[in-house]
Order: sequence, then structure tokens, then C-alpha cells
Amino acid sequence: MQNNKLTEVRTSPTRCAECPIRAKALFQVVADDYLQDAESRRTAQYRLTSRSHLYQEGAPATMAYTLFSGWLMLYRNHSDGSRQGLRIALPGDFIGYAPLSESVYSHGALAITDVTVCGFRQADLHAMIDNHADLARQITAIQAHYLHTCEVNILGLGRKTAEQRIAYTVVELYHRLERRDQLLGGGHELPFPLTQEMLGELTGLTPVHTNRVLRKLRSDGVMISERQRIEILDLPKLAEIADYRPPVGS
Repeated sequence: MQNNKLTEVRTSPTRCAECPIRAKALFQVVADDYLQDAESRRTAQYRLTSRSHLYQEGAPATMAYTLFSGWLMLYRNHSDGSRQGLRIALPGDFIGYAPLSESVYSHGALAITDVTVCGFRQADLHAMIDNHADLARQITAIQAHYLHTCEVNILGLGRKTAEQRIAYTVVELYHRLERRDQLLGGGHELPFPLTQEMLGELTGLTPVHTNRVLRKLRSDGVMISERQRIEILDLPKLAEIADYRPPVGS
């Protein structure tokens, strides 16, 4: 497995008070007069190249991160060496947090694109939770949302067809990117830097089967996947195929 390739951002790291993703991130609930405390506990901003690991399953869970830019895939390893994707992390997502009772990461985080993250020591986060009740509630809400996402994915792996699984992945990413104003152009286009292998790891399909489903969705006039982007031609139809229901409060 690849080692981490984190590079510290030493030139003008982003200030928490000026952070463009704060409204989507963990510290959205921290009052302005406490932001200096949050920033003082940030170890640094780091850059990571695509196809590198931010952290690996089973490694000591010393750090947690806010994803500032780029995409990550969170996954679990199978005994045969294959990966099962859990979800895609997008800018603003809080990842790698471990409660006091946990000492190792329960999953790995692989950079799909080049990424930048803000790093926090677990011990500092636990100290902040003790001092800021709103932060404790926010972390609880974030972890509950991630658990819901994993539950939906388990249902998909066990009960949905291949076409439904891929449709759900695309529609869910579309709505998440829409809320972040990160769609392409003015239509229903979204960046999609995942390889077919990664998409297969998220949906429990082989690359060959994944390719076959993508070609069918294209021939049916539902969506087109090419050049690291997806154009959704019929969003209502894709959502119907996916049996997609927006999460409460999204």
C-alpha cells in the first residue's frame, strides 16, 4: 500500500474566519470569537497528491481532518486485498475523527484528486468538545449523517440492481455538489474524477459490469459519462432509477 504523501502548506494557509467552506464544515457552529481557538489547534493545512492515502485502515488515529479542496474515497479493505468504497468525501466534509475509545482508523481515505486538508489532533478536538457544547452536537450530527449514508449504501449493495446503484451514486453526488455550487456550467453537468474501478468499488461491481451499465444509461438517454465529467440528460428519470430520496435536512 502507498504511504501518505502529505506536504504542509507553508505559504499563507487559509484563516478559519475567511474560510470559503466554513458554512459546510465542522466549525460552522463555532462563534466568531472562538475561531481563534479553533485555528490555534489546527496543526497546518496539508496537500496530498491524487492516488495517495491520507490515512489507512488500522493505522493509529492521531489526526482528523476537514477536507478543504478535492475529493477523497473512504473505504474498507477486504481480506483478499480488494476495497469496498464507503462514500465520497467532498470539500467541507469532516473525516478521520475517532472517539476517545478508538485508537486506530476504522477505514482508509484515498485521494481521488489532489486535495488540501486542514489537520487537527484528536486530543485537541476532544479538548474543544469539552469546552464547546455546540461543537460536540455538530460532530454527533455529522457522524449520524455518515452512518445514515453507510446504511443506505448497504441497502443498495444488498437489494438494488447494478443500474440502481450507479444511478444512486451519481444522483447523490449531483445534489451534494449542487448544494456546494460546484456543478459545471449552467446545466446538469458535474465533475466526476472517479475511475470506473473506483465507481465499481463504491457499488460492488466489476469494472466490466460498471462500464456496461454506464453504456446502457447513455443509450437510454439518461446520462453521459466521459472525460472526468457526467452530463445528466434526464435528472427525474435518473432519480427514479436510483429510487433516490433526499436526506432529511439536506
